[in-house]
Amino acid sequence: MMDSSETAPRNWKREPMVWLLIAIPFSAVVMGVVIITLAVQSFSGLVVDDYYKKGKEINRVLARDQLAYELGLAAGLSLEAGEKVVIRFVPEVEFIPGDMIELKLIHATMPGLDQKLVLRKSDTHLLRGQLELPGEGRWNLFLQTADWRLTGSLQYPEQMSVDLLPNYFPE
Repeated sequence: MMDSSETAPRNWKREPMVWLLIAIPFSAVVMGVVIITLAVQSFSGLVVDDYYKKGKEINRVLARDQLAYELGLAAGLSLEAGEKVVIRFVPEVEFIPGDMIELKLIHATMPGLDQKLVLRKSDTHLLRGQLELPGEGRWNLFLQTADWRLTGSLQYPEQMSVDLLPNYFPE
């Protein structure tokens, strides 16, 4: 017989401390699943898969920058109303080398927003084109042909113009 001072053993399912001990590893598993889901869905693409291929490409890119430097190319890019882009070469060159001149806009952190724009010559020293900048932030700009390249960086929408220069510094 039981005394009135002794209590009957409680079922483990009714003990709050047991549920607290079960909740800790369970919450870790749930948070792990959430983090893995977020990592898969929001792939940023900032990591390059083929380092060797990118490394070999550097020499080709440096040659394009060097040629732009040797030709004395420099340009000013300005964004105008209606999302028009105007590029003026400085000094005003009579002949813009290259048949197909393209402007690459590379978003600093979101590669899905990157754009490529083929520009048309509207004057002897002017290039024009239409463009849509879908996002704010820092944009790396590359004005290029197969032979030469000018680079610049634009903080949109704070900046509406930027200088494009060769990324080459002789020793």
